Amino acid sequence: MTVEFAILGPLFLLLVFGIVDFGHAFYMRHLITNACREGARYGVKFQTDNLGAHIKPVNLSPTIPDYVLNTWGLSAMLPTDANPQVTPGGLGYTSGTAGDDVTVTITARKNWFVLGLLIPTLGSYKDLSVTTDMKVE
Repeated sequence: MTVEFAILGPLFLLLVFGIVDFGHAFYMRHLITNACREGARYGVKFQTDNLGAHIKPVNLSPTIPDYVLNTWGLSAMLPTDANPQVTPGGLGYTSGTAGDDVTVTITARKNWFVLGLLIPTLGSYKDLSVTTDMKVE
């Protein structure tokens, strides 16, 4: 019994740690995907100032990165070492013209808990990136 555990134990632990690490990567990807959609949606909604003038997405307050990271709460949901970066862009972002695209890209770093140490070809981290395009209203 001890011999069998010595042979199968490390494989079982590798499987368990693999499930945990890849599950966490899936969770992070899911979070940044939803945050990216929320940021793009925030940027394309028709918003007006106190005088009724249309606010271009580039002039929104809070900005799209601030909205995604702080108001929506992406920074609090990801690990501190993920260092999420939110990059808005597209023709609609600067022009604010209805029908033009606003593009939001979010990148975050997934540092492997154990797999990076056990599987050298995997590396110590994986950069996750998501892009969403929406049309200005």
